[in-house]
Amino acid sequence: MFSKTLFKKYALPVVALFALSVTACEESDDTNPDDSTLEHPFVVSMAVQGSDNTFTYYTVPFEDVMTGSLSALGEGIEQPGYYDFTQIDETIFSIGGLDDVNVVGINYSGGELTQIGDVSFTNSISDIVEADDNSLVAVEMSSDSDVVTFHRVDLNSVSVIETVNNPTSDLTDELGTSYAGMRVSNGHLYLAYYVSSPDTWETPFTDQAEVAVYSYPEFEFEGIMTDDRVGPVGGFNVKSGLISDENGDVYAVSHTNPANGYSQSTQPAGILKINAGETEFDEDYFLSFDEVAEGKTAAHLVYLGNGKAFAEFNMDAREEQARWSDGPLQSAIIDLNNQTVEFITDIPQHAGDGRRLALLQDGNTLYRCIPEDNGIYIYKIDLNTLTATKGALVEANFVAGIFRF
Repeated sequence: MFSKTLFKKYALPVVALFALSVTACEESDDTNPDDSTLEHPFVVSMAVQGSDNTFTYYTVPFEDVMTGSLSALGEGIEQPGYYDFTQIDETIFSIGGLDDVNVVGINYSGGELTQIGDVSFTNSISDIVEADDNSLVAVEMSSDSDVVTFHRVDLNSVSVIETVNNPTSDLTDELGTSYAGMRVSNGHLYLAYYVSSPDTWETPFTDQAEVAVYSYPEFEFEGIMTDDRVGPVGGFNVKSGLISDENGDVYAVSHTNPANGYSQSTQPAGILKINAGETEFDEDYFLSFDEVAEGKTAAHLVYLGNGKAFAEFNMDAREEQARWSDGPLQSAIIDLNNQTVEFITDIPQHAGDGRRLALLQDGNTLYRCIPEDNGIYIYKIDLNTLTATKGALVEANFVAGIFRF
């Protein structure tokens, strides 16, 4: 029923563990040929740390990601700063964070990557998702703001069509509303959030899941859905608290992992369901992580189709997790309909990056970037057999996205 510092918490441990002695222009056994030879290239967005400890992101096309090594080599699109990447249809969206407040579209045409649009916002965008055939929704939402701002964005020109502000007091009387996930379905916009102190990053309210419902495309506040079978939905910076399927059903993922920013966990972990067009959780659906994964909790999910989702499970019990560690992780496939979990044992246990998952689905094949002790490797996963093959080394501090045109 209706009822700037953060990046450092993740980036510094990851850099210390996986930093490679590379620069954007060093020689390597690279598999990046002349761009004009590529018809359907893979594209990798990789972050490289400079000598001044700042990051530069290189978005580069590759013919092959399973052999040799992949480096920027001064190719592709270069973006200094902090960026998040997501692909919608045939466009990769580069979303600026921290001091960067712009969103740029990246297309592939004529044998090369090209930028389209470059729209700036008052604050950095928390996320951008598909809304309909021609429109996207971007949201500005931060723990130190009392406003939630929605932007309707033209998919083709990457320009703002409309902006609507709503007060965070619709959601909570507390300061510290943090983004956890967003989906648009059947005339509703679903926005998952949790409360995190802007000063201490403590999470004092973990006794129920909360998802705000707005009308779409009007962005009028309709109410809040709550459910005390689990705690809050989503976690810091992973973007996947809400996923949706081809029927318009929305799934809400709750883990309250210390490894993903929570200071406490007071409820079971699992997945709830919002049936298409509904404004309350399905009381008959609850995927319990205690029952299907022996208490292991999934923090990252990507919907694949036919009721299946790729997931990264934290293999430590919540009371044993190191806060902000985003690990240790094990890759798995969740069957949302049959409520089963199958782990992909060919992929080694690994740490996460504390950010949106870098995963590419190409038919019945997945490509996933996995950090290991001696570098980051691309793994090719066969969804029919749930087997994985180790591929190219990525010469970067971390991978922000892997895509294909």
